[in-house]
Amino acid sequence: MRERWLSKRAISLHVGLVLFVPGCAAAAWWQITRAQDGNGLSYLYSVEWPIFALLGVYFWWMLLHTDYEEVGLKGMRNREKMKLAVTPVAAAPARPVAPVDDADLAAYNDRLAALASRGPKTWREPEDLVVRRSQ
Repeated sequence: MRERWLSKRAISLHVGLVLFVPGCAAAAWWQITRAQDGNGLSYLYSVEWPIFALLGVYFWWMLLHTDYEEVGLKGMRNREKMKLAVTPVAAAPARPVAPVDDADLAAYNDRLAALASRGPKTWREPEDLVVRRSQ
């Protein structure tokens, strides 16, 4: 509980919220006064600023309550580690491969097998080789 609300990241989120919401309220008030002076477009802006403030509160709440050990790529890796730790992986039975007459199709299947053995592509490990079919 303390880590969620009082960590460095959480404190910076709190400070951002404390600055953002009153800033949105001040901007809304400013747009209301401009709208009363005859600027018709300011009516729209005076409604948008409170919406921005509500969105700021929503994102602040979500950023505080998201467990980054369970979401995203890190979460996928953690789940995979847990799955491997719980259930041992047996070797897949060998499948008979039908003979392929088309050389392009055989190269494509080899490429797919190589990609599958490497695991998922991420931004940290981008795929360098791009295979294009000849026309």
